[in-house]
Amino acid sequence: MKKTCFIALLATSCLPLKAQEKQANDVPAGWWKIPKSEARITLGGYVKFDLIHDFNPINSPSFFDVSKIPTDGSKGTNTRLQANETRLFLDFRTPAGKTDLRAYVEGDFFGSSGAFRLRHAFLEVGDHWMAGQYWSNFMDENIIPPTLDFEKPTAYAFVRHGMIRYKFKAGKHGYVALALEEPLIDVQAPARPGKMETYLPDLTARYRYTDKWGHVQLSGFVGTVRFRPQSGSTESSFSYGLNLSGQLNFLKKDFFSYQFLFGPGVARYRAGKYAAPDGNDELRSIPAFGITASVRHFWTPKLSSLLVANYGKENPVSGQPGTDLESAFYGALNVIWQFHPSAFAGIEYLHGGRRDINDASGQANRIQFSVQVDINKH
Repeated sequence: MKKTCFIALLATSCLPLKAQEKQANDVPAGWWKIPKSEARITLGGYVKFDLIHDFNPINSPSFFDVSKIPTDGSKGTNTRLQANETRLFLDFRTPAGKTDLRAYVEGDFFGSSGAFRLRHAFLEVGDHWMAGQYWSNFMDENIIPPTLDFEKPTAYAFVRHGMIRYKFKAGKHGYVALALEEPLIDVQAPARPGKMETYLPDLTARYRYTDKWGHVQLSGFVGTVRFRPQSGSTESSFSYGLNLSGQLNFLKKDFFSYQFLFGPGVARYRAGKYAAPDGNDELRSIPAFGITASVRHFWTPKLSSLLVANYGKENPVSGQPGTDLESAFYGALNVIWQFHPSAFAGIEYLHGGRRDINDASGQANRIQFSVQVDINKH
């Protein structure tokens, strides 16, 4: 059969009918086989529109970051319409011996002025090795509360890192994962002339047990940051933390999830300041803890609600300014209607507040309406 075909990555219409049927049987639904290879690829993501109204000032109009609530008693309201959370991903897999080699890239449009921004990009070999940027091994990515708000709770392990990770089974229902992760510098440097250095990667570890009732996870991290003064010897500040989290399933689709984390410098895993100088101008990690609980209930197969509450507190180091955050809380309540298998609409109320070391405080209230359509959901 003579026929000129333009071979595109996602097009197979040039193939004879029997060849199309065979290809359809070779790969899962939603995937496309790359011609003349054993590799397959899928594209996906979603388009999301948000209408946000703030009843109080917050210097974070696109997402509800309670650390950006002013504590100077200012007043004001704001409305924002956006589609920045719109997300795209590409997933590539090809056989490699008895396993698969995987490459995954994902991004959204929360970059500067709505520019495309990298979220995840990693390589994976089978079920054991992964290298790239992904959710930290210290957090529990399976209990991220499904809020309409993009930010999620504040005193909560929630960060993406560059890493190399090794994962292995531990019994019938469990696994262990160890990772070396990108060290971050988000500290208040001593007053002496000098510079901060990250000279060692963070070490993270987790154990997770999963069964029909849900899962439980215990994870930990150790990390360090160093200050090199222009004169004199260097000094280091060590950080560590533990995170206990999990999910309990009940009824048909409902669940309760929880997280409790603590340790000196644990704010390192929420992109917050985690070290500061003490009264002797020596660098010290900031002790902190956070607790989160959420429950999701399905009123009908298409109508659900989520309630999430979060509180966190830090024990300030004596060299911190009085305007630094000492405690924060975050709460959200929503109703979501899945009006199509690939689309939902929802409304959410958000309430949060912060208190500074000097006892100044502020609160904020927000209403958010969102519509989302998934791309290539399967």
